[in-house]
Amino acid sequence: MKHPSQIVAGVGRLAAAWLFLGLLSLTLGCEYVRPTMNAPLKQWNPEYGYRSANLPPSPTGSSDSLFIIASFSGGGARASALSYGALRELARTPITWEGRSKRLVDELNIINALSGGSFTAAYYALYGDRIFHDFEYRFLRKDWGSELQARVFWSPSNWFRLWSPYFGRAHVFSELLDEALFDGHTFGDLMARGQRPLIFIHASDMATLSRFEFNQRQFDLICSDLNQLPLSVATASSSALPLILSPIAMKNYAGQCGFEPPPRLREERRTSWGRQRANELRSYLDAEKRPYVHLLDGGLSDNIGMRSVLETTALVGDLESYFKLLGAKKIRKLVYLMVSAETTPDVNQYQLSEIPGLSNVSRALVDIPINRYSSDTLQLMSQVVGQWRVQLRERQHVEESVFTPDADIYFINVSLTEVDDPDEQDRLMSIPTNLSLTDDQIDHLLLAATRLIRNDKDFQRLMRDLEAEGSATPSTPQAADRLTGQDAAQSKSLP
Repeated sequence: MKHPSQIVAGVGRLAAAWLFLGLLSLTLGCEYVRPTMNAPLKQWNPEYGYRSANLPPSPTGSSDSLFIIASFSGGGARASALSYGALRELARTPITWEGRSKRLVDELNIINALSGGSFTAAYYALYGDRIFHDFEYRFLRKDWGSELQARVFWSPSNWFRLWSPYFGRAHVFSELLDEALFDGHTFGDLMARGQRPLIFIHASDMATLSRFEFNQRQFDLICSDLNQLPLSVATASSSALPLILSPIAMKNYAGQCGFEPPPRLREERRTSWGRQRANELRSYLDAEKRPYVHLLDGGLSDNIGMRSVLETTALVGDLESYFKLLGAKKIRKLVYLMVSAETTPDVNQYQLSEIPGLSNVSRALVDIPINRYSSDTLQLMSQVVGQWRVQLRERQHVEESVFTPDADIYFINVSLTEVDDPDEQDRLMSIPTNLSLTDDQIDHLLLAATRLIRNDKDFQRLMRDLEAEGSATPSTPQAADRLTGQDAAQSKSLP
């Protein structure tokens, strides 16, 4: 045991070290510890940057006729593992489409991702099939939690920077991701790769708790060049859960690049969702009132990644306008694939009469609203898909339509809440939503993704339809006439 004098001396040395670092920060100034994460856009060009119209289908890759939009939820490393398992299953699923043999994953056009799911999405968009060879050992089976703690608590250089009010733990995490996972690559590198899927990484605007998307359409509002932004900054922002990681700030350069707001932001929207989203986006146009945008974990505004589909459709007016905005053409089969690692509330954790501590209360204040919000979004998405299916069937044929006359919609729900076996579901739900998992936990999540996809009724229907059509050319509208009475009822009951 150490003598009391030794303990006092140790504490004194630590205090002296902190005092030295504080004086050093005042001496060196604040430039080193006040990073600017995003660069200004010199001149606005509606055709420039990371947006769907600039990513044409590759010769051996996706085609608009089979259009898959996936969402990868939040939920720490468990979300990363579940979304990776879903990608792997899509890559293992052979199909024949328009006379060509390929894999279902080759038709993946867009991924909406946040928090834990954003790491999987960004890595796949950057490296493609390489993810199936090295993502497990580079990310999933790596102890990111310990590595981040070491950089925050045991790195003297980071002690100095964390002393600054402009630099936080999320910045340290961003640097770690940049070095160990994304190799310094930016959104401009995704553009240079020139292949789909397009990824929309979501964070939450701390001021409005609305979605902030990392795409050039969003960055046009703040006159910023997304091409120069590292992927690590976007994924760290999307993972900045309060109390664990600090917010990351984007500088607002609005008014400096000649940006002209589109009509959908200037005109009154006909739905409450459309009006709310338009107001949220217009708020970025005044840089004097909003010189900075502070970003938190994307799960606070949409933890399953599907509100982007619902809100953007409401903003632009309808489903047809939404896909025109994306630049899609002649869609025959539209597939929504939702991969959700959401947990269910543990009602048995407060069995004592004692007042819950600060950590339990803080966790409840974050987790409970997210779970309830996500449940509402899932139900609404399911209803809206039914509504859209009816609308596609009943619409009049339009020559310039984004959709073919026989177009159909599928909604594949890959959620842990859909696991049939109660014991297996309990095992999966007990996996923590942190940055590090055991090999056994990862294996269970990968297997769960495979089973959930294969057991989903709409996935099975999609596979039957693809097999039946094979290499056939587009048929009559009756080929897609598989509506249920529930679909028709939903179409009349939704706003």
